Amino acid sequence: MRAVLDFLDGAGWFVLLLVILVLTWMLRRSLLGRRGATLHCGLRLDGARPRRWWQTSGWHTGIARYTPEDLQWFPLLSLGYQPRWTFVRRSIEISGRRYPHGAELLAAPHGAVVVSCNIITRQGDSLDVELAMSDAALTGFLAWIESSAPGAHTHPDTRV
Repeated sequence: MRAVLDFLDGAGWFVLLLVILVLTWMLRRSLLGRRGATLHCGLRLDGARPRRWWQTSGWHTGIARYTPEDLQWFPLLSLGYQPRWTFVRRSIEISGRRYPHGAELLAAPHGAVVVSCNIITRQGDSLDVELAMSDAALTGFLAWIESSAPGAHTHPDTRV
């Protein structure tokens, strides 16, 4: 009888920790949305290929947040509040659009459109990035890029 009570006590702690983890993750998602519009967005850097055996296509699932100056990208399954990548808004140049194919269908969000972009990070690194998002999110993304101040995309030093 005592062994059963000890097991239930241990299982109870596990369930409690799991509930706290899920609530913290939901609170993070809510807080991210308070500081700018967010969208579910897949990301692949420089045509990256899988680094680990369980990755199918090099895609990472996350949340993108618009700010007046930047596009910030956060990993979905993280509790961190700092963005993993910060892309300068006026440096984003779209170079193509396509639909996912092959193994990408398993990794990209359902019904996603893949947008190829040339981007400069906040640290000044130039990257080729692919973003996967829904058609509706893509419309918002394009509107956000185009609504920047006139001439902002032609400034030679985007790190200012």
